[in-house]
Amino acid sequence: MNIKVDRQEFLKTLRVVEKAIAENKIRPIISCVYLEAQEDGKIVLRGTNLELTITSFMEGEVQEKGKAVFSYQLVEEYLKEITDKEINLVVKEGLLIIETSDSSSEFSVMEPEEYPRIKDSIEGTGIVFSREKLSEMLEKTKFGASTSIDNLSINCVRIEIEDKKVKVVATDTYRLVYLEDDIEYDGSLKVSIPLTTVDALIKTLRTLDEENVEFKFEENQVFFKVGNSMVLSRVIDLPFPDYNGIMKSVSHNKKISANTEEFSKILKRVQIFVKNNSESKYSAIFSLEAGSFYVSGVSETAKVNEHIEVEQEGEDVKISLNVKFLLDFIQHLDKNDRLIIDLLTSNSAIQLKNSKDEKYLYIAMPLALRD
Repeated sequence: MNIKVDRQEFLKTLRVVEKAIAENKIRPIISCVYLEAQEDGKIVLRGTNLELTITSFMEGEVQEKGKAVFSYQLVEEYLKEITDKEINLVVKEGLLIIETSDSSSEFSVMEPEEYPRIKDSIEGTGIVFSREKLSEMLEKTKFGASTSIDNLSINCVRIEIEDKKVKVVATDTYRLVYLEDDIEYDGSLKVSIPLTTVDALIKTLRTLDEENVEFKFEENQVFFKVGNSMVLSRVIDLPFPDYNGIMKSVSHNKKISANTEEFSKILKRVQIFVKNNSESKYSAIFSLEAGSFYVSGVSETAKVNEHIEVEQEGEDVKISLNVKFLLDFIQHLDKNDRLIIDLLTSNSAIQLKNSKDEKYLYIAMPLALRD
C-alpha cells in the first residue's frame, strides 16, 4: 500500500473511527484501526468492538492499493505533532511507514486478513434526522439510562416512532427521562440502542459538520450514516420497561414553580456537601413551606442550608432527593424559563419539566427520609 493523504483529514477520520474501539486483550486486532486503500482513490478507516462499528471514508492519492491494521494511539499522537499538510503512508515488510517532508516513522502492523469482516450498511428505508436535533435528543436523555451492563434492557436509550412523533426514553428504574418531537416519517419503529453506541454516536455527530443523519433499522442492527461516516451497531433485543404506564401512574397534588437558574446554582452548592455522604450519596432534604423551598445537606464534617422563593400550589411537604439526579435534568433546560416540580408525598415520585415544554419530562424516585 502506498497513499498520499491530507494529514488533518486523516487525523480527523482516525478520531471518528476510534470511538468504536475498546481494549481487547483476548483479540488484540480489534483494538486496532483497519485501513484500506482502494483503486478508485477511496480510503477506508474502520474501528470496531464487534458490537459497534464505525467506518469512515476519505479521499486521497492511491499510488498502490492495500490494507493494514495498526494500533492507533501512537499514530494519532505522532500526527498531531507533524506540521506537513500532506503525508505518505506506505505498508512495506510488515510495517506502516509514515513519511513527511523531513522525517520517516515506522509502526508495527497486524495481518489485515484476520480483521473481522463487517458490512458497511444495512437494507431498508432510511429515516432522516437533523444532525443537531438527533444529537440534542440523545444528549438530553442518555443520562437517565442505567450504566450497568448487568441489566441490558435498561442499559440503553429507547427510540420509538409513531404517528409522525419520535419519542426518546431512558430509565435506570430510579428515574425516567422522556422526550418527544415531531418527525417527517409515516412509518413506525421501536428500538433500544446500547448506551455505548449512543455515547459513540454523539461524539461522532459532534465531530462532523453534515446537516443530516440517515438512520436505518433491521432486525438486530441499527445504522447511522453521516456524510462519509457510518455507525453500525447491534440493538438490545430485550423488553423495555412500560414507560407509558410509569408516566401515567405518577400523580401529584402539589406544584412548585422556581427560577431554573437560581435553583440550579443552589443544587450545585449543596452537591459539594452531599456528594460524599456516607449514609446516602447525593442525598439532600427538600422542605416546601409557605412559598419557600428549603434545601439542606450534610457531609461527614460540614452541613449546608439553602432556600429559594417559589410559587407554591398545594400543602407543604418534606422529601429527600438525589441532588445529582436533579442537576442531570435541569442542566438541559432553558435557564430563562421556570422549572415546574410536581409532588404528592414524601414517598412518591416527583415530576420535573420546563414551564414552556410539556414534551420533555423527568420522573425521579425519592430517597428514604431520615430525621
